[in-house]
Amino acid sequence: MKGLIVSDAVFSMDGDIVNLPRLLEIAEKYDLFSMLDEAHATGVIGTKGLGTVEYYQIDKKPDIIMGTLSKSIGSEGGFVCGRQILIEYLKNKSRSFIFSTALSPAVMASSIKALELIMNEPQRVQALQENVQYFCQCLREAGIEADSKTAIIPIVIGDEKKAMEISKELFEQGYYISAIRYPTVKKGSARLRVTLMSTHTKEELKRTAETIGNILNKYQGGTNE
Repeated sequence: MKGLIVSDAVFSMDGDIVNLPRLLEIAEKYDLFSMLDEAHATGVIGTKGLGTVEYYQIDKKPDIIMGTLSKSIGSEGGFVCGRQILIEYLKNKSRSFIFSTALSPAVMASSIKALELIMNEPQRVQALQENVQYFCQCLREAGIEADSKTAIIPIVIGDEKKAMEISKELFEQGYYISAIRYPTVKKGSARLRVTLMSTHTKEELKRTAETIGNILNKYQGGTNE
């Protein structure tokens, strides 16, 4: 192999999904290893929440799949999946693994249980995906451009100061929605970053979208552009 091609599965600031078939095609064409970070995909996309490979319903997988236990799993730590020779290499050569304290039994037990719930109760994933579509619909009805297939829904404001002020006003009304600004995103693309859960109710989502719309109307004359 001549190198390594790396990508997020779900990009954390826009919520869009990598074109995995194309990534694997490029990796094969140029004789590259492929590596995918499933941090925001595990438990979120795919019929059963199994991530990007399931989402695209393809047989070929990246050479290396990594992810975190701190998002949909609700625990801490992370994981790397790959061939046995890779795992043995990381065990012996990865400084961040060798010189880190091992995860506690309680953390591992909760992580395993969370994975079991995701795999055995796909209705949780389906509820999340339904909430995403419903919330985007509510935002559009409030005059806000929104479209996502993941739990991350960005509302681009543009101006950094304005994004911070809107986030503060939302917090004062009971909504904790972070304002993301440079250098996390490029200048001029500051945004509100909404993340949803399967347990949010339709009433909560509708009320949240309406509140965001009302505040944006005050700041931007009825649009988010």
